[in-house]
Amino acid sequence: MRDTLPIFMSEQAERELNLRDYARVIARRKWVVASAIIVVVGAAVGLSARQSAVYESTAQMLVKTRNTDTVFSSTGTGSGDPVRAVQNEIRVLESQPVAQRVKANLKLSSPPPGVRGSVESGTDVVSVRVRSGDPTVARVSADAYIEAYIEIKREQSVSGLVSAGAELQKKVTELQDQIDAIDKQVNDAPPAQRDAVIASTAAPRRILVDQQALFKQRLDQLQVDTALITGGAQIVHPADKPLSPIEPTPVRTGALALVVGLLLGIGLAFLLDYLDDSIHTTEDLEAATGGLPVLAAVPLDVPPNNLPVAITRPGDYAVETYRGLRTGLQFLGLETETHVIQITSPLAGEGKTTTAANLAVVFAQAGHRVILVDADMRKPRLHSMFALGEGAGLSTALLGEPYALLTYSVIPNLDVLCAGPLPPNPSELLGSRQMKTLLNALAADYEFVIVDSAPILPVSDSVTLATLVEGVLLVAHAGRTSTKHIGHALTQLQRVQAPVLGTVLNRQASKRRWGRSNDGGYGGYGGYGGYSTYGQSGDEAGGESGGEASGEATPERATPR
Repeated sequence: MRDTLPIFMSEQAERELNLRDYARVIARRKWVVASAIIVVVGAAVGLSARQSAVYESTAQMLVKTRNTDTVFSSTGTGSGDPVRAVQNEIRVLESQPVAQRVKANLKLSSPPPGVRGSVESGTDVVSVRVRSGDPTVARVSADAYIEAYIEIKREQSVSGLVSAGAELQKKVTELQDQIDAIDKQVNDAPPAQRDAVIASTAAPRRILVDQQALFKQRLDQLQVDTALITGGAQIVHPADKPLSPIEPTPVRTGALALVVGLLLGIGLAFLLDYLDDSIHTTEDLEAATGGLPVLAAVPLDVPPNNLPVAITRPGDYAVETYRGLRTGLQFLGLETETHVIQITSPLAGEGKTTTAANLAVVFAQAGHRVILVDADMRKPRLHSMFALGEGAGLSTALLGEPYALLTYSVIPNLDVLCAGPLPPNPSELLGSRQMKTLLNALAADYEFVIVDSAPILPVSDSVTLATLVEGVLLVAHAGRTSTKHIGHALTQLQRVQAPVLGTVLNRQASKRRWGRSNDGGYGGYGGYGGYSTYGQSGDEAGGESGGEASGEATPERATPR
């Protein structure tokens, strides 16, 4: 008996992912991606449709960063940096005093719509944008903001010039008072001394007169500049009445939501795939077993009745996969004897009984003499699958009592050895010398002995039996069996040096997600006392047998051996 089980590492080396692996994840979780897209797009479009229409009107004004309104002034109103000067004027435009002036100018009872200014690149032109639910209000408000800004800026400039003029006028008056004082001093001097007084006061008086003339000239210039003040800005383009709203935009919103939903869905798909360690593809199964060959990948194809699909629909694609499994086992038999084959799985409900029954049928259909042995003494199913009676069987044979080999009349060359009455110590019976003797006897009479056994993880029956057979097939359920359970099952088989031939991926086309049972996923197979709960649910029964018993086939009992 050759040991074909590779060394299984508890922590597998990470595989390098490629684009095909990413595509498989997205394809496997396509409903997650689609759901995310539908939810995000639906929510975005729905919220967009419920929004009120918003119109935006834009007017443009030229901001003068240097003072060009004055003729005589040598100082400017802007800062040394023109860009900074324009940004300062935008802040003034968006300030509360300008909004208050707009409210007063338009005689509004409520505050006007908000304004937003932005400088056109490379120019001193400021775009004044106003949004409102009424297109007319948006247009009028945009122009009103420019007018209010110009008014306030002009008032500020004029106020400064008026203050400067007042100071100049005050200075002129003070100088005139000093000149008048000198003139009075001359007029009050005695005639004999008047010439001397005039000579002594002539120079100071001339200085005062020259100063007064200079201040009067500057005062006249300020009056001219005040008349020329325009506010430091002018309208370049008045606002137009908007014809269509800028919000909401269902098409643009839907397109953006589509991209967001797609990215979110892909992210969720990879997150769920990262959290989900279940087997989905043959690549997953091969990676989980450390390179153990996957001999067959059986699609989800539930037969119309309780019988194996190889009997009810022999032309079905699923039956072809079982025939491929048969061929693979025959090729393995060219190197070493593999006539006694055990079928098991990590947990309950993963399709081991279905695989064993269909494999036995396709062997028999190919002309090989086959016996199908039900060694699952916790929850046997072969008798119900083939509609056979529950009489003497494997358990009675191991106890040294008579047992019956039941010939299935529909399929020539196929005999079935049922489990018989359930014993209290199945593990001890399956590992006994009597079991070895029985398997040797059956191998001598039949070309192939297919043994259906209990799951590996809940109980030790299959591990004990694996030391007596010539080959073990491990069945995994796509979307249900996890890599952790596969690893634990292979570890137990490796400890007893079981001859594992390969694996079978069952129900690969299944879209259904199976939950874990409350007892850690062992399906209630926790020893003899709890075995009765194994496979009781409809889901697990479907996974094992594929349908309800119909009782269509009638077996013929052979003479007990």
